[in-house]
Amino acid sequence: MPYIRILRPVNILMLALGVALGFWLSHAPGGPAALVLPVLAAMCAAGFGNVVNDLADIATDAISHPTRPLVAAELSRRSAKAYASLLAVLSLSCGFAASPAHGIGTLAPIVLLFGYALFFKATPLSGNILVSALVAYGPLFGGMPGNGLHRLYVPAALAFLLNISREIVKDIQDLPGDRAAGYVTTASLAAPTLKAIIAACGALYALLVFVPFLLRDFGLTYVLVCLITVAPLHTYWSVLFYRSDIRQTAGKISSLIKYEMVFGLAAMAADGLVGLQGLKV
Repeated sequence: MPYIRILRPVNILMLALGVALGFWLSHAPGGPAALVLPVLAAMCAAGFGNVVNDLADIATDAISHPTRPLVAAELSRRSAKAYASLLAVLSLSCGFAASPAHGIGTLAPIVLLFGYALFFKATPLSGNILVSALVAYGPLFGGMPGNGLHRLYVPAALAFLLNISREIVKDIQDLPGDRAAGYVTTASLAAPTLKAIIAACGALYALLVFVPFLLRDFGLTYVLVCLITVAPLHTYWSVLFYRSDIRQTAGKISSLIKYEMVFGLAAMAADGLVGLQGLKV
């Protein structure tokens, strides 16, 4: 269904899991019932951003992503605009119903996502930074009311660094369509500059990935899952980026980075489950 596909359901699901994980790991009060509204608020806000982005990108998607609902005429612009408005209203309603803090915390991403689609996307680096900050914001949004929010600061920074690389790779993938539409994105920068940015983000990520263990925010389970899954994926896509034709492998690299983010969430979740079992014993 076009109304589902335009939301990017896999990305929405990842966001929901991140918000829920942040809620749980920060020891937020209220139990599962208190989690429903923040998760719905985040999902609707992200859906709003995706619909607005597709509305702004019809010209570029006609070249780079011809199967997307608006380009394939499965969904009209008028319907998409109404859908985006509905998602924004639902997001804000759920956010403010959860708490005033969640309401404000929902309003900010909606404004930023609208600004991204209209202005920041076509500005080198600024759009990448904005989207990456919002990705990192998900677990923090879920963990806002918890007294263990500090546990999520370094993981949020890791998500930000990883997503910067993914956003640049996606810009490279979309370069033909963006050029045709007159957009000047990060992909228009010189190749050595792009490699330097990704190298810096990748190196800083590698330095920080085990810091949560050193800070005792997470335990050995987190380390083991990262060593088995996160580290090999990070190494693989990094080598692929430097040794292959990036325009041919951009889609694969983007997927590998997404998998790495999923396994990062899994490492935190597994560690939390082991800790919970330890408390029960």
